[in-house]
Amino acid sequence: MGAEADRLRLTTAFSASCVAQSRASFHSRRPVFGVLMVLFASAALAQPADPTPPIDGLQAELATARPLYDPAMPILVRYSLRNVTDHTIEVPLDYSFAGDSGIGLPIEIALGDADNPLLSLKHEDGPPTPVIRPAESSAAVATKSPTVLRLAPHGAVGGEFDLRDVAKSIRYPGLYRIEWKPLSGRLPPAAVEFRVEPRKQAAIVTDYGVITCNLMYDAAPRNVENFLELVRDGFYKNRAFHRIIPGFIAQGGCPKGDGTGARPDGRMIPAELHNAPIDVGTLAMAHKKGAPDSASCQFFVALARLPDLDGKYTVIGQATDPESIRTLQAIAAVPTDKNGKPIHGVLVRSINLLEILPEKKAATAGK
Repeated sequence: MGAEADRLRLTTAFSASCVAQSRASFHSRRPVFGVLMVLFASAALAQPADPTPPIDGLQAELATARPLYDPAMPILVRYSLRNVTDHTIEVPLDYSFAGDSGIGLPIEIALGDADNPLLSLKHEDGPPTPVIRPAESSAAVATKSPTVLRLAPHGAVGGEFDLRDVAKSIRYPGLYRIEWKPLSGRLPPAAVEFRVEPRKQAAIVTDYGVITCNLMYDAAPRNVENFLELVRDGFYKNRAFHRIIPGFIAQGGCPKGDGTGARPDGRMIPAELHNAPIDVGTLAMAHKKGAPDSASCQFFVALARLPDLDGKYTVIGQATDPESIRTLQAIAAVPTDKNGKPIHGVLVRSINLLEILPEKKAATAGK
C-alpha cells in the first residue's frame, strides 16, 4: 500500500506540473495572439470602401473607321459610352467638356493622362505600351474637374481622334491592337484591331496565266481586308475555279469545290455596294442568293460586261492589263459540263500580293 500511494502521489504531481506549464505557456503567448488580432482588425478597418463601383448598364465601345490603313492615311479611332438600359444613367467623369467644342466626350476620357493612361497600343507580338497625349498636341484640352454626364436611355456619346497624333510608331506596317480602360477601369475594357500596310495588287496565278487586280481599298475596305486576310493565310492555294460560264463569270475560292463552302470560321462580311460597273476583269465577292451580306471566301471574275449585276455584288478589284485579259479569255474557253464545272480542273495555284509601282499609285489612289 505504501508503494501504491507513493506512485499515485508521483502521477498527480506530474499531471499538476503539466497543467501549470500549459497555463504558463498559454499566458505567455496570449499577448502575441492579442497583437495579431488587433493588427488584423486594424487592417480590415483600414481598407476603404471601393470608391469606384462598376456602372451597370453602361457599355464602352472602341472602333476604327476601317480595318486596313495605308501608312499615309489618318487612322481614325472612335470611342463612345452607350447606355443600354431603359433609364437615364449618371456617369461621373474626371474631365469637363472643353469650351464650345459641342457635345462629345473629351479625348482625355479615352487617353487619360501621363499619371493614369487609359489607352494602350500593341504592335504584332510586342508588349502593349501606354498611349500618352504629346504636350505639343493642338487639340483642345479638357479641364480636369469632376463632371456628371446624364446619358439618356439607349443614348450614346463619344468622340474621334487620329491615332497618328498620339502614337508616332503607328506608321510601321503590321497588325495593331488598341485597348481602352474606360473610366479608369470602372467598365470592362474595349479593344479593336486593325492593320497598317502599303496598298497591294493581287496577282491570281492560274493554270492558264496570271490575273492581276488593283484592289478597291476605299470603296470596299472590309471586303478587301477579308480577301487579303485569306490570301495571307494561304487559303486560296490550289483552290479550283468550280464554275466557268463563257460570257459570264469564272467563280472560285470554295473550300469544298462545289460552291457551297465558306470560311473556316463561318464569318460573313456585310456588302459594300458601290457604283463600279461589273466588266471584263472585275473581281467581286460571291454571296448566297438574295443575301448580299453573306460574302465569305468565294469570289468571281467577270468574263464580260454584266450590267445586270451592277450594284448587287461587292466589287473589290479590277484587272485591265493585257496579260490578265488573255488569261481570262483562256479560262473562258475551258470545256465544262452543263452546270459550268470544268471537265479538267482549273486551279488557283496561288494569290500573290505585289507592291504597287510609284507610277501606278497615282492611278489607283482614288480606287
